[in-house]
Amino acid sequence: MTNQFFDRSKLKLLFLRGISIVAKFVFTALFFKFSEAGFGEYSLVATTILLLVFLLGMDFYSYANRAVLAPDSNPQKIIFNQFSLYAVLYVLMAPVVYLVFKSADFNPDYFGLLFMVLITEHLNFEFYRLLFVFKKPLAANLNLFLRNGLWVLAASIWLWMYRQIDVKTVLWFWLAGDLSALVFSLAISWSKRHKISLQNFVLDKQWIFKGLIVSLPYILGSLAYKTIEFSDRYLIDYFMDKKAVGVYAFFANMANVLNIVIFTLVISVLYPGLVESIMHKNQSEFKKIFRQFRKEIILYSLVIGVGLLILLPAILYVIGKTQYIDRLYIFVLLLLGNMVLNFSFLYHFIIYAYHKDWRIFKATGLAALLNIVLNWFLIPVWGIAGAAVATLVSFGLVALLKYFDARNFSIIR
Repeated sequence: MTNQFFDRSKLKLLFLRGISIVAKFVFTALFFKFSEAGFGEYSLVATTILLLVFLLGMDFYSYANRAVLAPDSNPQKIIFNQFSLYAVLYVLMAPVVYLVFKSADFNPDYFGLLFMVLITEHLNFEFYRLLFVFKKPLAANLNLFLRNGLWVLAASIWLWMYRQIDVKTVLWFWLAGDLSALVFSLAISWSKRHKISLQNFVLDKQWIFKGLIVSLPYILGSLAYKTIEFSDRYLIDYFMDKKAVGVYAFFANMANVLNIVIFTLVISVLYPGLVESIMHKNQSEFKKIFRQFRKEIILYSLVIGVGLLILLPAILYVIGKTQYIDRLYIFVLLLLGNMVLNFSFLYHFIIYAYHKDWRIFKATGLAALLNIVLNWFLIPVWGIAGAAVATLVSFGLVALLKYFDARNFSIIR
């Protein structure tokens, strides 16, 4: 049993993610310590970038990655067409991205920097996902460490030295991390050049067009999910102020540690095999992976949740924000919401493997609408606690709807 949960490969992954988690802890704590409003502004910029990453890629990876996992697939041809589409989308979406940043009232002087961060972040997302599809979680997490850990550590050192940082400086750190991750990912690809056949580099417009149609429910579902995850920040800013956004984002970032660890140690490792077992109609293998998936999500959720509840008051004391200790119930609500969300992935990937993509959108779309309504009415009354309640209820609805949908498939019975 010990080997199952704490084998050597998982310890390597945990070490890499552990450094990133500690760096984010330190960065969040220091930024929050020196400027609650400044951290709130950064959170809004970062949230907008992450939302646009999903819009920019049109969630085409869901179609492409499932095609790679299918029997008798041609991964090189699929990946070539996938990235050819992205090159076109970068050009077409540039004006849209500019209008989004302008309407969000971000500083237009560093739009070029924002756009470079957006593109490099998206490219890294795609490399990251492909490495998991090819069952190389260590390489994927090295990519993630470079683009999501190392630069955060450097920015934390800057904060410690200068006691302040602005959004533009953070973006430069972010871009440096993304570029280093891209170089690493390209180096990994180049090291396999002897296996690459140029005959596969043929543009298949029909396949791309079909993929865009198939991906429509994915992108709508992702945007709906991100609405649940991030709309509260915009509405807190609308009804309250950036200081309130900063406080809420602090608790949300701390609760997100749960998602990082569970994705690293459970979801990213097990979901390719779960999907593959369904696509190959291997019921015994599916049941084995499903049981392990469920057991590990429950175990890690409980262990990490208790650990964070013990650790967070100490962090608030160290950074001199003890006035927020009596608001830990907000963190607890967000933590419970994340636990429910991670449990929903048990059923999400079953629906995904059966190509029932509109059902995924239906679940997240309904929950997103509920989330907006709840945030609109609860934030003015309960403040940031209302946003936390809206998140928990919305993720609960997602989990319930996906559970009932997945139960309709014979493989789970």
